Amino acid sequence: MPTVSRDRYDALIFDLDGTLLDGRSKLSAAVKAEIDRVRRLGYLVVLATGRSLGGTKEVYRELGLDTEVVCYNGAWIGRPDGGAPWHYTPIPDDLIADLGGAEAHAGFHYRHHLEAKYTATTAHPHHARVSRWYTNVVHVDPAVATLPARELLRVSLFFDDEPRNESGWNALPAHARERLHREVFPLSIFPDFHDVGLVLCEVQVKGRGKAEALRYLAERHGVPAARVVAVGDQRNDLPMLEGAGLAVAMGNAVPEAKALADLVIGDHREDGVARFLADAVR
Repeated sequence: MPTVSRDRYDALIFDLDGTLLDGRSKLSAAVKAEIDRVRRLGYLVVLATGRSLGGTKEVYRELGLDTEVVCYNGAWIGRPDGGAPWHYTPIPDDLIADLGGAEAHAGFHYRHHLEAKYTATTAHPHHARVSRWYTNVVHVDPAVATLPARELLRVSLFFDDEPRNESGWNALPAHARERLHREVFPLSIFPDFHDVGLVLCEVQVKGRGKAEALRYLAERHGVPAARVVAVGDQRNDLPMLEGAGLAVAMGNAVPEAKALADLVIGDHREDGVARFLADAVR
């Protein structure tokens, strides 16, 4: 295993689900101790996640971080404790109406506006369960109110299967598909939904994705990408893995991440990150 030392690297970027968090979506004591140790060595530690800001705050606070957090796959970068974000790229308002075609194919969906996730009440058997899992959910009765239609960071669409997901995406006009980006996951990758066959499609404006974390480190802290270690497990981690000086994939990572990585470490359910930091980071 290569040694990560301060003469070669200055910062580490970590994905959350499937990477820094364990099989229960929690921070283990070993991970917290190792993150604290590498920070005392002088490394900058940055979280880069597909989660919303609300879904990231608890982890950020548990780790005691003081860097900006990279949320929504790079569409929002800032401090969780308030203030104007360093980087903010919502879906262009002129595309919001186009999204209605995709939403009509979904079992249910959420529109992310500011720190809240707005959803129209449905009878779908998993809708309430997902709403309990999410943070800052606002349920809207479609008979009396409408969902926000401006400054949306993301639209999260939940489909009953992959064919419906594809039908929903293809329901968007071509000009919208050209300007938007989607990340698609089986919901079963998350510990709370191992028994659920839903497909989650997250739609945002097209951009650099989590590679924005590398731009943030370069422009805000003067750390070039060549001096950054990035750790992840899913397809949405590929942009930051591709650009980092050292790309690290989890043992549970998708094949594309492993193929791109300079190093493959242990499974997130077996403290893979903690073991990597303890063994390699000096």
